[in-house]
Amino acid sequence: MAWAKQQTVQVGDWVSGTSLLDEKFIGYLEAITGNGKVMVYVTQSDHDEAVGEWVEATLSKLEKLDDYVPNEVNDLQSLMDLALMTRDQAWFNELAAALRIAQEKTAHRSAGKGKHYGNGSGSWAGRVRID
Repeated sequence: MAWAKQQTVQVGDWVSGTSLLDEKFIGYLEAITGNGKVMVYVTQSDHDEAVGEWVEATLSKLEKLDDYVPNEVNDLQSLMDLALMTRDQAWFNELAAALRIAQEKTAHRSAGKGKHYGNGSGSWAGRVRID
């Protein structure tokens, strides 16, 4: 089991788990040693003193967090600003494509709002016809 987990997490992944001192944490995987132990830089923990520190844990007590995929218009626009600041054209183009999709979804959702299909006392003009 430890071998399978070692294959799924890599240095640089965001993980959650429990330290050797039984502290629950979320953090950034800094190192994996040969004996199944890892070093994690902690960003959140149930033990406040662990935040901002490195803790040791085992692979068996570690779980990789899902990668963040921005899909909200505001998030994508902020990341596009960052891509411009870093002059990363490929990333900017990728974000621009994702922004177009997000804007289309937002427009599609808002187009359906406000429609009223009647409450049983009105005419058939505003109702949906099902064949």
